[in-house]
Amino acid sequence: MANTNNSENAETKRKKKETVIISQYQYTDVLMQEVEDAWAMHAYRNYISLIIITLICAFFTWREAAAHKMTLAVLFAVVGIGCLAAIIASFISINKKKSAAIKQFHETYHGKGYEYVITIEGNRIRSYKDGAAGVDLRKNDIRGTFESERFFVFQLTGEQLLPLKKDAFVKGNIESCRSYVPQLKK
Repeated sequence: MANTNNSENAETKRKKKETVIISQYQYTDVLMQEVEDAWAMHAYRNYISLIIITLICAFFTWREAAAHKMTLAVLFAVVGIGCLAAIIASFISINKKKSAAIKQFHETYHGKGYEYVITIEGNRIRSYKDGAAGVDLRKNDIRGTFESERFFVFQLTGEQLLPLKKDAFVKGNIESCRSYVPQLKK
C-alpha cells in the first residue's frame, strides 16, 4: 500500500511539472492573414540575415586578399548577384505559398473560419478544428517559433503553423509558450 501512495505521489509531481497550455478562439480569415503575413516576414528576415552575412564575409575576403583583387572582385560580384537573385526568388516563393494558403483557407471555410482549440500537455501537441482532431504531434516536431502582434506561432514539421492567440489562453499564458521550447527562442 505504501508503494501505491509513493507511485501516485510521483505521478502527481510529474504531472505538475509538465507544461499545460490550452488556447481556444475563432480562427477567421483576418487572423489567418495575420499569421501568414507574420510567417512571411519571419522567413524574409531569416533569409536576408543569411545573405547579409554571406556578403560581409565575401567583402572581407576580397579586401584582405591583395594579390588577387580582380579575381575576388569578380567572385564578389557573382556572389552579390547570386544573393540578390536568391532573395527575389525567395520573396516570390514565399508570397505564392502565403497567397495559396490564404485562398485555400477562405475557400474551405467560406470566410467564417472555425473554432480552434490547441492543447499542449507535456510533450504532446494537439489541435482541434470545430471539435475534430487536427494536429497530433510531439514537442520535437517543433522547428521554430515566431510572434506577431496577436499570436505566438509554433512552426511544425511539414511547414505547418500552429498559432496560439495571445489573448485566448484557457490555461497557461504567452510566457509558458516562450519557455516551452527554450532552445528555439527567436
